[in-house]
Amino acid sequence: MRIFIRTGESLVSVDCEESSRLSQISEEQLFYGGIILDSEMTIAECGLAEYSTLEALDSLLGGKKKKKKKAYSTPKKKAHKKKKVKLAALNIYKVDKTQKVTRTKKVCEKCGPGTFMAKHANRFYCGKCFLTILAKA
Repeated sequence: MRIFIRTGESLVSVDCEESSRLSQISEEQLFYGGIILDSEMTIAECGLAEYSTLEALDSLLGGKKKKKKKAYSTPKKKAHKKKKVKLAALNIYKVDKTQKVTRTKKVCEKCGPGTFMAKHANRFYCGKCFLTILAKA
């Protein structure tokens, strides 16, 4: 009786009898029709016919265990959302009755006009040149 054994690289034909065991034919794990065949089974017990093709696959070492999802004890911090202010330019400049425009915010000393400083509780801060001026109490 002739059987074919397909490995990863080649197809090998083997002449054997129906009473011979699978362990005598191949040392690798054999599959037929998607079923793993026991190495101690005979060819007749497997139900193999003439010119049947068996798949020979090497056994692989076990894969890495799946990482468990981390459970956090504190809730996630919400991202800061910028506040939208309508007509924000009206807060920066002030127009008098005489049509004179004046700046209401402090201008940075290093950067010059056009660069305004942020007003905090105890200081003024320039985001461009990082100048910090402490406010008088």
